[in-house]
Amino acid sequence: MAYHGHKLLEEHILKSEDLEGKTIIEVGSVREYLEGQNSTGFFMDLCMKHNMKLISVDMDPDCSANVHKEAEKRKFKNYEAITMKGEDYLKNIEIFDYLYLDGFDYHHDWHSDVRKEKYKNILNTEITNEGSWRSHLDMVEAVHKKGREHSLICIDDVFSPVKGKGCTAIPFLLQNGWECLENNYNAAIFSNQSPP
Repeated sequence: MAYHGHKLLEEHILKSEDLEGKTIIEVGSVREYLEGQNSTGFFMDLCMKHNMKLISVDMDPDCSANVHKEAEKRKFKNYEAITMKGEDYLKNIEIFDYLYLDGFDYHHDWHSDVRKEKYKNILNTEITNEGSWRSHLDMVEAVHKKGREHSLICIDDVFSPVKGKGCTAIPFLLQNGWECLENNYNAAIFSNQSPP
């Protein structure tokens, strides 16, 4: 199975001893049911196992509806589905435990026409690398001072310094006290506290 960054975040979350009552915030809710890519369902399973909460944020109301379907399948209650741009939501939070950033898509040639239309109709824009970089930079700028001790930020679709979603967000985090713990599953994960 070709996992994405949600697997990387899980591996680092599970290194913590006390998970009860913690919250995962996911920006970029489940959209298509491709093997290994349903981060929302994946995080719900993790939250159910460890008595945690999931907040899933997406600009597309259809994706928010998918969150409710995933919860219904699992009879999972401890979640919120929020239809909003990730940047806007994160500006208004006060603190976070675990953050998974898989929002505004980067440009490639395989985006469906349906997906392209969503960007035009909801955000009045097109899928571009510059838009993706700006969105993810705005999100980390909004939260970099809001982490608890040992908070984690995971950015999905990180391929190189010039390809993927983290091209401007990652340098910002590194310049502002966050340490890159690992790159794996085409993702990068950061901590605001150096490991012992």
